[in-house]
Amino acid sequence: MRRPAVVFDLDGTLFDAWSVAREAFAATFRRLRSEAGIGVDLPSEAVLRAQLGKTYAEMWAALLPGRELALYALADAWMYEAELALIRQGKGRLYPGVPEVLQALTERGLPLFIASNGREEYVAAVIDHFDLRRHFVDLYSAGRFRTATKSALVAKLRTTYGLASGLMVGDRKSDVDAGRENGFLTVGCLYGYGDAAELREADVTIEAPQELLALPVLAGRG
Repeated sequence: MRRPAVVFDLDGTLFDAWSVAREAFAATFRRLRSEAGIGVDLPSEAVLRAQLGKTYAEMWAALLPGRELALYALADAWMYEAELALIRQGKGRLYPGVPEVLQALTERGLPLFIASNGREEYVAAVIDHFDLRRHFVDLYSAGRFRTATKSALVAKLRTTYGLASGLMVGDRKSDVDAGRENGFLTVGCLYGYGDAAELREADVTIEAPQELLALPVLAGRG
């Protein structure tokens, strides 16, 4: 019997994006003021954290409402530049237990994938910095495939790899929606950026990455 695929969101699921996003947002808004001449203040932490996991267009439309798409693209490029520098400085962190969970799932013979709303280069930088690429069949991102929603991204992954069954693991409603719309079991990560209300439609919720290993559908080797 074919083992189910496990499709992971990245930020808020494997990687604590806030560990670099906080400084990166501050640097980006400084550049918006000094280089782009945009008179905007840095939003509150709550507002900034609420953007994590969104596509770049959704994020910047919320943070810079009514501005041109070209400005969103510029802000996102500056944000990526700052995040990448911080990751390379060792300031980013995985959630506790993530390396061990990925290793255990790999040893069980489960095909693992990433499906992220982030930039292709950002996803690769995080995965490679923490030496995780060996665990994944492929890294899917909105930046790589120019998808507008997580559901569309996961649909492309599912079709390309002919996935008959799977789990979508993530911390935002968009992850739950993507899994449900593609016929996957959905796992909501309460330790990420979405709360219990946002993840209420998930089939299962977990409070730590290690809890994935206890799910019956992922037990044992194939």
